[in-house]
Amino acid sequence: MRRAEPDREPLLSIVIPAFNEEDSIQRGVLQRLADYLAGQGFSCEVLVADDGSEDGSAQLVERFAQDHASFRLLREEHRGKAAAVRAGILAAAGRYHLFMDMDLATSLEHIPEFLQELQRGTDVVIASRAKKGAVTIGAPASRFILGKGFNFLVQALLLPGIQDTQCGFKAFRAEVARELFDSLLVFDESAGRVRGPRVTAFDVELLVLAARRRYSMTEVPVRWQYYKTRRVSPLKDAYRMFREVLHVWINDRRGKYRLAAAGVTHPDRMA
Repeated sequence: MRRAEPDREPLLSIVIPAFNEEDSIQRGVLQRLADYLAGQGFSCEVLVADDGSEDGSAQLVERFAQDHASFRLLREEHRGKAAAVRAGILAAAGRYHLFMDMDLATSLEHIPEFLQELQRGTDVVIASRAKKGAVTIGAPASRFILGKGFNFLVQALLLPGIQDTQCGFKAFRAEVARELFDSLLVFDESAGRVRGPRVTAFDVELLVLAARRRYSMTEVPVRWQYYKTRRVSPLKDAYRMFREVLHVWINDRRGKYRLAAAGVTHPDRMA
């Protein structure tokens, strides 16, 4: 099969971080995404940033990309989701960038809606499972309670009014995305290799930076389907994310995100 040349300047770049996603890929999620995008009226590229997977994820994506010119594999060391998404954002060529999870938990039908919001001038568009009009399917009560508690903490300390920071579906103007990911402090590019799955609160730091830089942000209610995964350990991940939010809060109290907004690149980090 002869592959068509990819669009050099796509309107939209979609970044998908992947760590041990062999099961999801074998269920056909990439084909679902390709089929959906083929029916849209805009050019798009998809970058799968493999976060040092230990299974056959990278090989499956590479094989899929051989027959789908708009898909591309990025191989990264295992440094966590933030590093994988950053690698995809920095490699993306589109005018607008969107990152999403491999399980496609957030309905693909929201992609044009998010794109339209960006084209109207919004800098950052956030998927929300908590905003009025959102639909969540299948999430256990424990997941719901932990999510509510985490969001209460984030709103109280850092982002009042943002009802859902953690949904893995966010879109940006390209220059905004690059600037934000280049300015992360807790989740910066110096992060070393990690072991095992790594659920983090990098979205919180990303949105705090956007708020302190006075970028326009809007939450959009979405349809979201829960998928059970072995990569999430509720208690362990909750403890780690609580510590990360405290790190972000301390940085914020010390004015480090405002310093970054004023043009100081990577001020001294928290000890």
